[in-house]
Parts: sequence; C-alpha cells; structure tokens
Amino acid sequence: MTNLEHDIQMIFLDTFPDMQKEDFNLDKKQEDYDNWDSFAHLNLITMTESKFDITLSIDETTSIVSARDLLDCVKLHL
Repeated sequence: MTNLEHDIQMIFLDTFPDMQKEDFNLDKKQEDYDNWDSFAHLNLITMTESKFDITLSIDETTSIVSARDLLDCVKLHL
C-alpha cells in the first residue's frame, strides 16, 4: 500500500468508524456500504480536500463511488 493509498484508507476509516482496517478495500463500491449517504460522501470530500489541500470539482465529487475513485481524483491534483 502506498502512502497515498494509506491516507485514503484513513479518511475512509474516519468516515466509517464501524469499518475494520482489514475490511478496507479500494474497490468496494458505495452501494456496498450500509452508511455511505450524502453526509458521508460530503465528509469524504471535505476530509480529502483538507488533507491534500486540493479542491475537487462537482463532476469529480459526483463520480466518486469507491475509494479508488477518490484516490484517482487526488492523483490528478497532486
């Protein structure tokens, strides 16, 4: 796991506190999370923008349905 992947993992674990570290999967989709609602989505985006000092576009934020999607968006801004 790269440092960037680890940072994304930590953002997901903070957003979804019931998730165990070993259950984190970059490719797990939004519909596979019981509690990935609009508030959780906003939290993921806000924490990511703050952590990496970036601003994601509306198109980017609405296209994110997995940790890998979020990771790919961050990579575009770094």
